[in-house]
Amino acid sequence: MPPAKDATLDGAAGAFGVASVVTIIFNVVLAWIKDAYDPLNSYMASLTGHHWITHGLADLAVFFVVGFALMLTGATYNGRKLIIAVIAATLAGGAGLTLWFVVV
Repeated sequence: MPPAKDATLDGAAGAFGVASVVTIIFNVVLAWIKDAYDPLNSYMASLTGHHWITHGLADLAVFFVVGFALMLTGATYNGRKLIIAVIAATLAGGAGLTLWFVVV
């Protein structure tokens, strides 16, 4: 049996795959910053009533802005590498948040 070819992703599939990686990293960094810098946490809470609601809305905004921006470029992405990137970002993000909340 011949080796499987890496699928090429374009359009929304590739763009929003990359956007998910960017959003996962953004989510972790924002959690660290807002927990370490109370004025930002308070400001985010004042916007929507709770800092986690604002945090979630910011994550959604990053996901959609990055996804649509990348989709407009018409770039293509290696599907296998993108899957690995999403898995790696998810694991690193989970570990980063876990360590942060254990340490802090």
